Amino acid sequence: MSQFCFVHAADLHLGTRFHGLAIRDEATARHFAQATRTALSRLVDRTIEAEAAFLLLAGDIYDGEWQDLSTGLDFAAQMARLARAGIPVFMLRGNHDARSVVRREITLPDNVRELSTDAPETVALEHLRVAIHGQGFADRACPDNLASRYPVPKEGWFNIGLLHTSLDGRQGHGSYAPCTPADLVARGYDYWALGHSHEFEMVRHSDPMIVYPGNLQGRSIREQGPKGAVLVMVEDGHIAGPPERLIVDSGQFLQIGVDIEGLNEMQELWDGLSDQFATVVEPGVETLHAARIVIGGEGSIHDALIAIGHEKRMAEAQAAADRRRDDIRIEKVVLRTAPVRTEEADARAANILAAGDFDLKTLLSEAATDPAVQEKITETMAQIGRHMTGGSEQFEGEIDAILAEGRATLLARAEEQ
Repeated sequence: MSQFCFVHAADLHLGTRFHGLAIRDEATARHFAQATRTALSRLVDRTIEAEAAFLLLAGDIYDGEWQDLSTGLDFAAQMARLARAGIPVFMLRGNHDARSVVRREITLPDNVRELSTDAPETVALEHLRVAIHGQGFADRACPDNLASRYPVPKEGWFNIGLLHTSLDGRQGHGSYAPCTPADLVARGYDYWALGHSHEFEMVRHSDPMIVYPGNLQGRSIREQGPKGAVLVMVEDGHIAGPPERLIVDSGQFLQIGVDIEGLNEMQELWDGLSDQFATVVEPGVETLHAARIVIGGEGSIHDALIAIGHEKRMAEAQAAADRRRDDIRIEKVVLRTAPVRTEEADARAANILAAGDFDLKTLLSEAATDPAVQEKITETMAQIGRHMTGGSEQFEGEIDAILAEGRATLLARAEEQ
């Protein structure tokens, strides 16, 4: 009985710069700055441990043009580790590292084979009777159905399609090398090793198996949970069971929501948050976590939450985490709360805003020069810039939250005058 295994990974995004990470702890910031490289090293570890026959990399190895040569040098060094273990690597380019985007090159070890960006090509592994078919991106924009051009399967062999594609659409992703699962099925291959979507997804479980492994390392709060690659077993020319996920990330993002409705004391909020930290991370997971806390709902502690300010909220949230775990760092605390709505409260707010017995312009001027306000505005504008060409899920609701907090702060200051 012939048996072998291979590892399928994609979307390494080496060189990612974590601009959006709001964590101020320098050690944690350094940890995430190296996270994609650490994930690659762990991927190589797992590939060698599994004694894989080969490694497939389905595009977006790099996040874009290198900021310096160390990005390419680090990748080459990791590929050299695989070369010493006798493991070949087959890779192609995606939209982030298309031929026209990443122009710098470093000589890679002989075990690495990059598939053509001009036309589909086939790599034949005679000793395994495996044929790997694929084509990389020449340009960032790829509106064509590349899969439709892939060659017919090699009869009697185990055929793999290596492709960077958005398929028929994935949330938060543009259209790249679009095709349908039916298009892939029609090629007659045994396994499709896809890249582009950053979420692990079994698009099709068999005949053929079609898999997105997701990216190796989450890069923002939009990419939560464990990240890694997949290990596929093949026996007598057929896939033996579902793929095994290989979790290799060195840091994970998570978001926790808490509601202030029904709470009478601030400490109740932090105690409840601490309880959530005890259960939000799966047992046995040993990695650093960047947590975003979203506080919502209507409640009597709304004004008190506003009054303590951003720094105090961050400190209390971190203390709540520390009571339960030592591997969680608070990335941000987002306020989406409101006071309990009553006719009396609404009338009071209306009277304050209409009274004219305070200098509204002065208050606004002070707010504009307040360091905390400036930090929030700068952070928001950075998010706008990041999402002009990408998904906007992370940004949804932020403007409303800023306005709600600003209005509450303004009312509080007005009452003091």
